[in-house]
Amino acid sequence: MQSLQTKASLLFFAVFIVIILPVNFIVYFKLKAVLTEADARELRTEAEKIASRIRVDPPFIPLPPAGYLLKIQFQRNGMTEEMFASPDFPDFPDASLTIPSFSYDTLSIVNMEKVNPPNELTVSLARSNRILIQQLNNLTAYLFLASVCSIITAGLLVYLSSGFMLKPIKKIIGVAHRIQASNSIERVPVPQTNDESRELAETLNGMLSRLETSIKNQVNFFASAAHELKTPLAIMQTEVTLALEKVKDQELMRILQSQLLEIQRLDRVIQDFLLLSQLKSETLTLRERREGVEEIVYAAIRKLRYLCKQRESKIQVMVEDRAMNVLVDFDKMETVVTNLIENAIRYSPGKSTIHVALSLKDEWIAITCRNAIQKPIQNLESLTSEFKSEGMSSGLGMGLWISDQIVRLHKGRLDLSQEDGFFQACVSLPR
Repeated sequence: MQSLQTKASLLFFAVFIVIILPVNFIVYFKLKAVLTEADARELRTEAEKIASRIRVDPPFIPLPPAGYLLKIQFQRNGMTEEMFASPDFPDFPDASLTIPSFSYDTLSIVNMEKVNPPNELTVSLARSNRILIQQLNNLTAYLFLASVCSIITAGLLVYLSSGFMLKPIKKIIGVAHRIQASNSIERVPVPQTNDESRELAETLNGMLSRLETSIKNQVNFFASAAHELKTPLAIMQTEVTLALEKVKDQELMRILQSQLLEIQRLDRVIQDFLLLSQLKSETLTLRERREGVEEIVYAAIRKLRYLCKQRESKIQVMVEDRAMNVLVDFDKMETVVTNLIENAIRYSPGKSTIHVALSLKDEWIAITCRNAIQKPIQNLESLTSEFKSEGMSSGLGMGLWISDQIVRLHKGRLDLSQEDGFFQACVSLPR
């Protein structure tokens, strides 16, 4: 991706070249005409000196200076005769005699007429045009060098000056990279200029202020909604649980168990929405203290006992060391383990055994949940993406994303893998 600074420099190069090349061509041809005319004028002056000293009767022809070639022709009685020609003077058509000055091969040639009744003389004087060509070559080189130097110098100045002008925007970009959706959003710096960059910064800050207000309202709404919904759900859960302990009819017991499962599921969905809002706004607070890992696992299993009955699943827990304590927020980590075990129960074949293992790995405490799956999952990474649950669920798929975010807040990691028809989720927490 090209920066505005680079684009401005390239644009300048293009515009400068479009302007300077035609100008240089005009300058070159103008100077070439001037140099050619000066060379011809000098040659013509020398030819005039020679012509003024020529005599036909008696004949007298002055010798040209060194480096010059001379040819004299005269017309008498309508006939053109050659009076004198230097040995190396080139042969060219008679029509060229009417041209005042021209170049022929490597020579510059001038023609001039002198009327000397009854004769009419034509004096042609030639000289090497090597000096003229050298001057034109030098002119071309100077113009090219001047153009290149001016383009590079101007381009560097444009690049540096555009970088200086874009400095406020780069500061805005730097701050924008750090901005996250939260209750307190950092504002971009407002440059002390009266141009578009200041207007951009003020517009962005206004937008961020509106976003901050919207996020606060959203968090407050989710918190209020969760609080209002949890109270009736807790009452319903208690009443259904008590009814289950007293009911004897199997069909009614099945209905009550199904309702209890849906109440618990709805409770977890509400909790997930609240956690989602807090995670997105970075307002989730961890109340950490030393907790036994097995207690967290058993608390999660207790919440899922009716789901296990419905699916006829078993949960097998293996604890490597009962002295495994970790610094965590009990409720948040219980939510993580509950999500992992619930997924294992729901997306494994019926009557399966879910294996939960607690182990020590160097400086980490690992909680591993392993279950059979009916078909391979195509994209494991998508399972921890927000609102993604490809291959496992038709719902919003918040559980694994929320679990991954909570584990990250505990400075741990959540690893997902599959092998030989089994899916495994492993939470690693620092000891």
